[in-house]
Parts: sequence; C-alpha cells; structure tokens
Amino acid sequence: MKKILVIASFALLTFSAVSCGDKAKEKATTEQADHKHADAYQCPMDCENGKTYDKPGTCPTCKMDLKKVEHKH
Repeated sequence: MKKILVIASFALLTFSAVSCGDKAKEKATTEQADHKHADAYQCPMDCENGKTYDKPGTCPTCKMDLKKVEHKH
C-alpha cells in the first residue's frame, strides 16, 4: 500500500510540473506586460484588462482580431 501511495504522489507531482512549465514559456513569448516597442497589439474589447501582445493575432478570450495600440505622447 505504501509503495502505491509513493508512486501515485510522484506521478501527480511530475504531471503538475510538466503541465505548468509549457504555459509559462508560451506566455512569456507572446505577451508583454511592460512593453517598450512601438508595435503593440491589444483586444478592442479590452477583455484582458490592458494586456498587450507583440504580434498581431486574435484575442484568446473573445477571438476578435487584435488592434494596434496607438501611443499618446
């Protein structure tokens, strides 16, 4: 019984570590919290409360096309 518990715990920890690692890498490459670039894209519905992306695409929440953010100086 003790052996089964140890194996199940190890499997659960391994699964948790592997599944969380991929999402963090993907997020870091596609979004920018504090951007310094001239080109930034954002959902026109602001579904994600000001989150910006460095490439055009679609909003992961509402699937609308991201629009280029105009910077006011």
